[in-house]
Amino acid sequence: MGRIMAKRKSDIILKSVNDLKDEIDYKDFEYKEYFNLLCELVPNNSLEKLEINAIDEKNMKNEGLVYVFVIQGKIFKIGHSITPITKRVQSYNCGKVEYRKNGTCSTTNYFVLQSLLKINKIVQVYAFFPEQPTYTLFGKTYQDSFSTSKRAENVILENFIKNHNKKPIGCTQT
Repeated sequence: MGRIMAKRKSDIILKSVNDLKDEIDYKDFEYKEYFNLLCELVPNNSLEKLEINAIDEKNMKNEGLVYVFVIQGKIFKIGHSITPITKRVQSYNCGKVEYRKNGTCSTTNYFVLQSLLKINKIVQVYAFFPEQPTYTLFGKTYQDSFSTSKRAENVILENFIKNHNKKPIGCTQT
């Protein structure tokens, strides 16, 4: 039996590892030679969260990665983060049922967390850290995982706050 059709793919939570039977095997992943096992995620249903078991300690704090979540050899998700994997997993851990009912978490975080808790298997996280570009903004050179527009926004806002002691009223997230 296939997945029930929904408005969005993320509306239907996966229930078991059997829901991954038609997914691609990690061994067949074309880019696997560039990825290394970074950590494992252990579902903790009683706390409604994923716990992290670090494997490649030296890279756990590195920013700017592409990651692959693998469950029993099947690719569950490919994603990226400008932050370290620990912060990305913290974000997934916001996908709690209560937060979804309140409309305070993203559909992606809800789908990922709730599916991984229901499947209830260890998730292997493979990571690739692409070379970070060097770029210059306003006479200063940066090398990081930010997009240049995000970096420029941050530089401008930091200086705005320094010069005016406050953010513009509409800047609620930065």
